Amino acid sequence: KEPIKLIDLPEVDDSTIEGFRLNGTTGDLPDFDDFGGMPGVVARARELIEVPLAKHAELASIGARPIKGVLFTGAPGTGKTLLARIIAAKSGADFYEISGPQIFSKWYGQSEELLRRLFGAAAEHDRAIIFFDEIDSVAGQRDDDAHEASKRVVAQLLTLMDGFTADSNVVVIATTNRPQDLDVALRRPGRFDWEIEFPLPEESDRRDILNTTARGKRLSESLPHEVVASSTEGWSAAELAAIWTEAALLAGADDRDSNAVEDYIGGFERVARQRTRVGSSRSTGGLR
Repeated sequence: KEPIKLIDLPEVDDSTIEGFRLNGTTGDLPDFDDFGGMPGVVARARELIEVPLAKHAELASIGARPIKGVLFTGAPGTGKTLLARIIAAKSGADFYEISGPQIFSKWYGQSEELLRRLFGAAAEHDRAIIFFDEIDSVAGQRDDDAHEASKRVVAQLLTLMDGFTADSNVVVIATTNRPQDLDVALRRPGRFDWEIEFPLPEESDRRDILNTTARGKRLSESLPHEVVASSTEGWSAAELAAIWTEAALLAGADDRDSNAVEDYIGGFERVARQRTRVGSSRSTGGLR
């Protein structure tokens, strides 16, 4: 009944698509309290993503042009992925997370089929977010040097974003730290024409991040967040969070079950040295 194929192509089925869907219980989902600092960025993201998802019918009745794509730009480790997950959790949206290289398949046409199935599955929900991490690795400029597979993926992505119906309550979020490398067609109206820049945190933001990431940690005493915040200019949120990993290693090496001031400061100094070794554009030599 079925012809024998020379090559048995793997199918893109419902289980494949479900693998991109972020699942979790209520206790596992992040909250806005988990995102330290940058209140202006958070407010703008909620305005562009959470409000259109929650007020889809009201905005349609007003006649507002639907927001289809929002681009998060900024240095690595500034919280782009975390904020997207928080907004999805708090807005009650189903969340599909795609890392750039996951899209590409060695089989001709399967990358495009995967995108079509992902967008189709998202459109079946009352509200959904499709999240592309490092979209520049998927949708780079279509020039003479671009691979044919990349060109096809970009063309399919453009078609899908243009094909949203009025009933579709789906927002596509993408992150990149190289927005200049994206195909220009993606930045046109109706696609990723909304952009939110995630800057490196200011001192007050860094203090807030340190306080936020300290929650759930066992501390033996009050720690000098203000001192560390003032000494970490140019640090990303991910680098600040790495201090706790180093501090825990120091505490464990000394057979302590809680972080002391010397562990906290030692963790800071270790991360500072690592930043210097990897050639960070702005490194901190020590506490001020």
